[in-house]
Amino acid sequence: MGTKRIGLARMEALMEALKREITGFNVEGTAASITTINASSVTLARNSVNVVTRAAATTLALPAAADCSRGDVIVVRYNVAITAAAKHNYGTAGEFFAASSNIYKPATTPGVFALVTAANGTSNDFLGLTGVANAGPGIGSELKFHFDGSQWVVNGKCEPTGDGTGTSSVAFANT
Repeated sequence: MGTKRIGLARMEALMEALKREITGFNVEGTAASITTINASSVTLARNSVNVVTRAAATTLALPAAADCSRGDVIVVRYNVAITAAAKHNYGTAGEFFAASSNIYKPATTPGVFALVTAANGTSNDFLGLTGVANAGPGIGSELKFHFDGSQWVVNGKCEPTGDGTGTSSVAFANT
């Protein structure tokens, strides 16, 4: 049985890739700062933690796939309830969310959550969160985006507002 040797350069490349993945998945502990979002249009940075304080409509662009590496992460937390009928739109035109994305939203029964129909991976390039009275998305909502090497995957939970009896409007959509 022979012994397989791995060259130093290959070993260093493997270690850098592992380090990048570990850093990406632990972005909350390694982010240099937390960005507050209160603008009508923002491009989110890779490997960042973001706190949304804007209740009015906003567009939140994700970095282009060509500029990303497997393991990149973006965390978004809401410190505000989205104003009724205002929409927070996430995505980049022509770059589709992976079908493994999962978002939970308030159901019409307070304290119960429903799974949003997942992105199809081939045409859904935006995730829209539209404010609804007594439904949300509200304070405490959180989205975690991670880049799988070819597409952004988003997982998260939208918290209700008011008495939680409204029908929440959270959906993946095409451009």
